[in-house]
Parts: sequence; C-alpha cells; structure tokens
Amino acid sequence: MSDAMMDGLSAGELATVVELQRVELDRLLREHRRLNDRIDQMLRLQEREQVLRQQMQAALDRLAEQRVSSGTNLERPAEPRQLADRLHRTERRFSALSSAVGQLVSYIEQKERTVKSTEPAKNTPKSVRLAFPAGPGA
Repeated sequence: MSDAMMDGLSAGELATVVELQRVELDRLLREHRRLNDRIDQMLRLQEREQVLRQQMQAALDRLAEQRVSSGTNLERPAEPRQLADRLHRTERRFSALSSAVGQLVSYIEQKERTVKSTEPAKNTPKSVRLAFPAGPGA
C-alpha cells in the first residue's frame, strides 16, 4: 500500500490493513515452510533412488561376472547344430528307456503267466536288474 493511501486511512482502518497483512504474511510463511519440507522430502527420495540404482547396477555387474566365470553366455543362443545334437542324444536316451520299460513289462507279464499256469514258483527272483543308457554325453 502506498504512503498516500495510508495517509487517508483512519486509525481503525489502518489497524485492519496491518492485521490483514500480518495474516497474509503468516500464511505465506506457513506455505514457504511446507514447500521447503516437500523439497527436502523430494531430495531424500532422489538420494534413495540413486542408492538403489547403484545397488542394482552392482548386482547386475556381479551377475555378469558370475556368468562369464561360469562360462555361460545368456545373450548368445546355442548353435542350431548343438541343439540338433542335443535333441538326437535325448531321443536316443528316450528310445533306450522306452525299450527297457517295454522289456520290463514283457518280463513281468511272462512271469505272471508262468505263475498262473503252475503252482506258485519258489525260485522267482526278488529283484529285476535293468540296464539304462549312460547319462549325458552318451
């Protein structure tokens, strides 16, 4: 408010203007504190985010080192020839296992027929030995 305007006010009006300005100043100071608190909170969040990003990057770096040291490379898929060879080995093992299971079923059926046709056999083996193909790489 200008000096000329204040000169034309009575004492009561001047007191009212001063009181309104004080109320407005208090409101602005409260808003200033609230905004400063919010800025501080945002800075703390930003710092926390940076720490988390650094931790995540460190974890990714450790995983990459482990992958390199273990000899695996997840970014490069296996060659088609390697996949075909692995598929053929798996199919051979499955075929051998399937054949062994078929032989086992035939043996059990044959034993059941023999037992049914004669009196209970006393020389029935208590266990059956199965031969399975060797593990991976066979």
